[in-house]
Amino acid sequence: MRNCLLLITALIMASALCPAQTPAPLRVHRQFLYPKEFAPGKPYSPGVLAGKTLYIAGQIDKDPRTGAQPSGIREQTRMAMNSVGHVLHAAGMDFGNVVSCHVQLRDMGQYKDMNEVYGSFFGPDHYPARTTLEFPGLPSGANIEISCTAYADKSKISIVTPPSGAIPPAMGPYRSAVFAGDTLYVSGSGGRTPVTNELDPTLEGQTRQTMENIGQILKAAGLEHKDAVFTNVYYLDPAGPRNGAYARLGSVYKNFFPLGSAPSRAGFLIGKLPGTISVEITFIATRDRKNKGRVVPDSAGLSPTSSNGGVLDDNTLYTSGKSAAGPTLEAQMRGSLETIRGILKLAGMDLENIVNTNVYLKDAAQMDAMNAVYKEYFPKNPPARTTVQVFQDQLIQVQAVAVR
Repeated sequence: MRNCLLLITALIMASALCPAQTPAPLRVHRQFLYPKEFAPGKPYSPGVLAGKTLYIAGQIDKDPRTGAQPSGIREQTRMAMNSVGHVLHAAGMDFGNVVSCHVQLRDMGQYKDMNEVYGSFFGPDHYPARTTLEFPGLPSGANIEISCTAYADKSKISIVTPPSGAIPPAMGPYRSAVFAGDTLYVSGSGGRTPVTNELDPTLEGQTRQTMENIGQILKAAGLEHKDAVFTNVYYLDPAGPRNGAYARLGSVYKNFFPLGSAPSRAGFLIGKLPGTISVEITFIATRDRKNKGRVVPDSAGLSPTSSNGGVLDDNTLYTSGKSAAGPTLEAQMRGSLETIRGILKLAGMDLENIVNTNVYLKDAAQMDAMNAVYKEYFPKNPPARTTVQVFQDQLIQVQAVAVR
């Protein structure tokens, strides 16, 4: 059944629905935010408000208008968080609306100082979910980049706290998970055992414990692994990306999802994780099982570890990370975006439905080449974007969030 949408819910295991040939009119109102504090000309929007959900692009440690970079990670963190605040205020929100953040560092040794400044922007009763990672490169020589998701209706934001001893204690100012409406944002979780804080020496053992720890968080939220719509998988491997570590990790990860139920996923070898863990996994899940679905191109088939296409949480589609063959970054970028476009069309959408992207580069020095192609595909109202450098064979990989 060519060019059809595979929809899998709690009630329907598999059925094919052929989409319209052209994208449907936008169901969800969106606002592309460009605060006055930002210099003009960015190839992405600093923020996009889609319905009640605000996607904030990665904000770095430089003044958004002048480009001046303060000294020291404390003031650099403050600069990045102030820029996040500018986007929040442009959307009529404040830091109490933030439900999830990703903190990207150049040096995990700066974790403690970053934590102290980062935490000061939130009241102690409302830390968002958070994932903190070290990457080999960030945009424009930055030492920190912070991207966040916020939710307009504070009355629909709630913290999920598993029973004492069910998961390892937090290593910073963050919550294990936060609900924003029906969507659950789970902090990056590692593989330490909850009671003894021990760490399995193998990648497989840490992956298993990580997924079990996440299972305890999901259970506290009334959910299961199969309710996930998107995951990020980050891992370490001194032998490099060709050593098979990702496959070994996947051999355990897949056991937590019945075939055909794995969420969309992006996974990367990075520089360092907090503490001494070798695996960290984040989840986005939904309790709206009735309106959860899957978009799987016929050519992709079912994967035990990923959607191979996209997963729907009501009107929001999360694609898996996509890369493409080609001799240049430009060719691979175009191929990645065309693959994503094909997934979107199966869901009755197109590129204009994209509200947020994550771009993973092999070499951050190729940012200008990536930006040029990005502008081709998003000439007006571009989505929010976070860009990092990772260890990978392909020159680029792209993941997108689209809203009907």
